[in-house]
Amino acid sequence: MKRNGLSLLLALITLLTACAPIQKENPIASTSTVEGTQIAEPEKTPIQGLPEELTENRQGISLPVTVSFVKNQWSSDAEIITVDITDDLNYAAIPVKRETVLKSLPAIDQDGNVYLLYGTNYGANATFFSKLGIDGSIETINLPVSGPIVDSVWIGNRLFINRKNLLIVSTDMRIEEQPAINKLPDGNSGLGFMGLANETEKSLVWFSSLPLLEGDEQYAFYRTYNTKTGETYEGKLEIPYSIPDYTPTNNPDDRLGTIVMGIDTASKHVLLCYGQYSKDDNSLFFILELRDPVNGEAVSTEQTCCLNTLITSSGAFYSSNQPVESCGFDIVRRYSDGSDVIDFSSDTISSPDSRRRFWHWHGTNGDYWIVMDPETLSVLDNSGGQLYQYSMPDESFKDCHPPYCISPAFLISQE
Repeated sequence: MKRNGLSLLLALITLLTACAPIQKENPIASTSTVEGTQIAEPEKTPIQGLPEELTENRQGISLPVTVSFVKNQWSSDAEIITVDITDDLNYAAIPVKRETVLKSLPAIDQDGNVYLLYGTNYGANATFFSKLGIDGSIETINLPVSGPIVDSVWIGNRLFINRKNLLIVSTDMRIEEQPAINKLPDGNSGLGFMGLANETEKSLVWFSSLPLLEGDEQYAFYRTYNTKTGETYEGKLEIPYSIPDYTPTNNPDDRLGTIVMGIDTASKHVLLCYGQYSKDDNSLFFILELRDPVNGEAVSTEQTCCLNTLITSSGAFYSSNQPVESCGFDIVRRYSDGSDVIDFSSDTISSPDSRRRFWHWHGTNGDYWIVMDPETLSVLDNSGGQLYQYSMPDESFKDCHPPYCISPAFLISQE
């Protein structure tokens, strides 16, 4: 059956956002201050000293680490619980409606305040931003967005959300809007993804998932946004020509339906996913390629199911978490040469049945990584070295999968 690239990309976006629970409009029951629930402090095991930039934080602790999760997510008594696993701080529980999800990675400042974006995926007035104080207080505002949120990036004390416009919410509970970042050269909105650019000053990058076609040449298009000045920059990088759809051709080397998965603004390397047709077994397979457009050569290639995979761009790195119930893979790699920062090759939890019973997750704020499963949480530096390892809260997370139901908070970084 002939399918064009746009329809497949729309299906991809639908599949990715469908991973989170959905329901009709359901505003939060209460945003008033409530007392936190006492939870026993899990065991913590220091591995080695943290890098200098991560030291001298609150109360002499090198790095504050909290975990937030939606307890009883499918019940009428659902609430968001936040646990400090490095100290004895107690945060207030937030009563929420059933099927509430976490809509971005939480953040924690150096005073120990935790910031959460959450809500339901249907209906107006269904997204909330809360500040949890170490004194048990809760401060909450309503954000003018609905539905799932795929693109959100913390830079400094601001959370940037890629919607119709660029929505920005800060830790002082203020909301502002800037022009949309997802604009193509012709001014139309494009399908793509936002991430953390690889710049000296932390900036946003948005790239179009569909290549730009100019005559017989194709380009990967991207836009950066300087979060301090508001200045934007547009760039395009030439990539090999790809037939727009996945219709088999007589040439097995033809690229079919290329999708841009990521762009590094420093090395100018581009991550591509494209199909190729095998005449031997009459099948279509997919290639994930890290490409150097300047030199016109591939840095690395591998055959994998990249079409339905969500890649996250985080400065000098790109990563992906294997979905619980679909094809995908776990990677944390460098844009510069495609090498692994974290080696998942020895991971035995690879089958779909195993992953339904036992999840694991990894993510970053650009300064350090967190690797988490239901039993342990590890903090790693950007070379993949383990800094700390903690025991997870004594809770059952069988039906609570990251990042929509459970997520760690990353320390707010400097802009």
